[in-house]
Amino acid sequence: MGALATAIVGVQSPAVKAQQADSATPPAPSTTTRPAPPKDATSAFDVNFGAAITSDYNYRGYTLSDHRPSASTNIEATYNIFFAGVNTASVDMPKLSQFQMTNYVGIRPTFGQLTVEAGIAYYSYPGSAIDISYPEYYVAPTYALTPKLTVGVSAYFAPDYSRTGAWENYNAIQAKYTLDSGLSFSGELGRQGFGTTTATPSSPAYKLPDYTYWNLGFSYAYKAVTFDLRYFATTLSKQSCFLITGTGQAATGSNGCDPAVIATLSWNTSLSSLK
Repeated sequence: MGALATAIVGVQSPAVKAQQADSATPPAPSTTTRPAPPKDATSAFDVNFGAAITSDYNYRGYTLSDHRPSASTNIEATYNIFFAGVNTASVDMPKLSQFQMTNYVGIRPTFGQLTVEAGIAYYSYPGSAIDISYPEYYVAPTYALTPKLTVGVSAYFAPDYSRTGAWENYNAIQAKYTLDSGLSFSGELGRQGFGTTTATPSSPAYKLPDYTYWNLGFSYAYKAVTFDLRYFATTLSKQSCFLITGTGQAATGSNGCDPAVIATLSWNTSLSSLK
């Protein structure tokens, strides 16, 4: 049974436990509408707004919207190097609310061409019958090698992933090249690792599978609107995908981690740009 399936079964009645064969995908931050770090991160107070619609909400290689379209919004307040925001997204995961909320706070100082973002995000599903919310800590520095080429690394860690008792860690490298026309090309290569879940009356403790994840695509920005087309893939098998997400069936696995080409249309602006 998948990691989140274990958490859900633990709070269900015996009749439901006997019938439970699949469950929900683990929570994750929605990054589809997160505004890009401001060029002058030391400027005074500002508020960034964003909204997006995507053909499939894919998080680190697996779908959170059952391969269906998802809408999201983001609002972020900044003051000097400090920021705080709230991101919401529509999801489609059995046994959980269709509303995902991510609250986050952190710092984003700049040192010449280097920007270092560090913070904490808290993921939750308001309105769900169970509580699988959890915090994740991260640091994500980026460096502008040239005015057009930016590279970055990132590291994320959660001590209790989806309240399963297993830790999780994600490390990645990214690169983005932007042309004068507004067209940009970018990609990410990451490694997702997990610990061992806590044993429950309905499931023994087990190690969640580690895997490699990548995405590659292009974006075109025109004023406040951006169109993005991207390919997502992982090294997860269908059986390993079932263990992590709890979707699908134990015998046949899950198709939630299958490779996908995803289109996203987003809009981003700020109070300062509206003045």
